[in-house]
Amino acid sequence: MFNSVGEAFSYIESFTNFEKKPFPLRFFRLDRMHRLLEIFGHPEDSFRSYHIAGSKGKGSTATFLASILKEAGFRTGLYTSPHLVSYKERITLAGEEIDDELFLEKISLLRDRLSGLRPEDFPGGEYPTTFELLTCLGFLVFRQLGCEVAVLETGMGGRLDATNVVRPLASILTPIELEHTEYLGETIEKIAGEKAGIIKANTPVIVSPQVPEALTVFQQVAQSQNSPLYYLPAYLKSFAAHTHIEGTELYVEWSKELLPSLPPLRIILRLLGEVQAENATLAALTAVLTIPGIPLAVVKRGLESAYVPGRFQRIQDSPPVYVDGSHTPLSARRLLHSFLEIHPQPHTLILGIVSGKRYEEIARILCPAFKRVLVTTPGTFKPSDPQALAECCIRYNPSTRLIRDPQEALKEALASLPDSDASILITGSFYLAGEILKSCVPLATGMHIG
Repeated sequence: MFNSVGEAFSYIESFTNFEKKPFPLRFFRLDRMHRLLEIFGHPEDSFRSYHIAGSKGKGSTATFLASILKEAGFRTGLYTSPHLVSYKERITLAGEEIDDELFLEKISLLRDRLSGLRPEDFPGGEYPTTFELLTCLGFLVFRQLGCEVAVLETGMGGRLDATNVVRPLASILTPIELEHTEYLGETIEKIAGEKAGIIKANTPVIVSPQVPEALTVFQQVAQSQNSPLYYLPAYLKSFAAHTHIEGTELYVEWSKELLPSLPPLRIILRLLGEVQAENATLAALTAVLTIPGIPLAVVKRGLESAYVPGRFQRIQDSPPVYVDGSHTPLSARRLLHSFLEIHPQPHTLILGIVSGKRYEEIARILCPAFKRVLVTTPGTFKPSDPQALAECCIRYNPSTRLIRDPQEALKEALASLPDSDASILITGSFYLAGEILKSCVPLATGMHIG
């Protein structure tokens, strides 16, 4: 057995890890994942599941839904990505950490079984990838823990994602935008088509607000699969969200025609931001449509208790410091809107973006709103070019500096604030969020700079 959980996950990382480097399209295939699961007795068949794909909001929506299911009395697994500090964050019991011993046991099992196999024992003549092994590990852990249901977030895409091996209770689609275009396609329609690959025959499809091009694709695929599609905006009579320093106020009044007996939903979420209110509403609708008779009070308790780090998370109160993993233009725009609700005159932006993202658009959205910008390196998990980002940012905010070390950038930002009310926002990448949170203890609400 491995000596530590870190050593165990390093073993999994020793396989081809597409989260760290580019990869050829030939690696996209599900038959290798099916073979891997066959070796371990198909653990994915031991529990029911909900499957979530989309460009933004997948992890938060999954967390909200898992929290509702837990509150409803189901033993619930939650599989998300990426992680911020530890791979253990990806595989939890509705957000609750799982003991190291179980990870050590199951990763040792993976190693023992794989040690007797050759690449040619798998379709395509390649060993499973890191993400495929992590997905299999999640299924093994959930089976061992007796999970009745699991909420599964796709890694990238959907159609050929390693998680797309289940027959879910429902397929859930969050907002679509241009992302991973080198793999998923260069148009909204093509990307939506890949995400729609999680839609299964005769299985409910629950869809968040979408641009028309994406919605049309989802409707066409659902119809071809004889799967009923439930579009969130059609179920809302009114929706209101307001972000303040203590949380996000959410008020939903449901359509009297479609949900005549469901009373309004009024809660305060722990997660900040209007986008989290939308994610919570999508999770609530999913629960109402797929769990007959679930009390709204159970839904409310689940939403109110849900929490996931690195999403517009306040890590220090005075001066206020926030960290967020937004890394697309749409998410940056939504983040800025909610940030300005709390801090109308923001002071310092710390920005780090990995290569391959639309950093010019993100810089154009965020940089003019702040008095100054500090560009930094979003960790070493993925390649980045802070110099190019700094040269871009200075066009939108002349008060831009490059400080390559994220901790040094934060120290500089804190040291030069004019007063204790001046705010700092750290964003651009989940990997940057992870670098910052490594210095924060513990990985939970109320985290403070260590």
